[in-house]
Amino acid sequence: MNDALRRSAAHVFVDQLDGGHLEPDDAHHLVKVLRIRESDVISVSDGRGSWATATLRPDGELGLLEGPHFVPAPTHRLGVAFVPVKGEKPELVVQKLTEIGIDDIYPLAPTAYSVVKWEADRAEKHHVRLAKVAREAAMQSRRVWLPEVHRVQMLANLMADHTVAFAEPGGAPLDASHHLVVVGPEGGFSHEELHGAPATVSLGESVLRAETAAIVAGTLMVSLRRG
Repeated sequence: MNDALRRSAAHVFVDQLDGGHLEPDDAHHLVKVLRIRESDVISVSDGRGSWATATLRPDGELGLLEGPHFVPAPTHRLGVAFVPVKGEKPELVVQKLTEIGIDDIYPLAPTAYSVVKWEADRAEKHHVRLAKVAREAAMQSRRVWLPEVHRVQMLANLMADHTVAFAEPGGAPLDASHHLVVVGPEGGFSHEELHGAPATVSLGESVLRAETAAIVAGTLMVSLRRG
């Protein structure tokens, strides 16, 4: 990561760097929460690889200093699919996967052993909330490529569209060829679901909570991609 980006007083996203405007919530957060002053250097990004350093002017607009710079997209995208569990754990999973550097996040509809049942009529509300969590986490971690938080989908549909590996005890070691790992609920996958899995991978010897397993899967994949 560029040192100026890492050391910026804050990091925010705009639609475009040239003439882009801060969202009201972001402006409020910079001024009222982070207490950003005119002399503070912040970083701004379009979420598509371009970023620049800037200052916050008295009128609330951005004054670009250096840039734009461009960070190429990763050579291949990495994704984690997970079945939401109780409480605010889906938000935690999305937050940490974003901070780690995962590119695609797939919340899944209930599987055979799911405890949490997300109602279909609230799917859009869930998606909006998780996308907001990802955006905030991307700002905190100074990402210049926003991850894509996909809408809730069925496991069968995900498997039809992508090459996946199921996280399962006794599976093969995770390696750089695995680009999308599916993590089940606390009860794991059913025999029928595992029977349809093209591959299974191990996340280690410990018995992990579902949310921990998703974060571990993401961490391992990003580490392998970096070499």
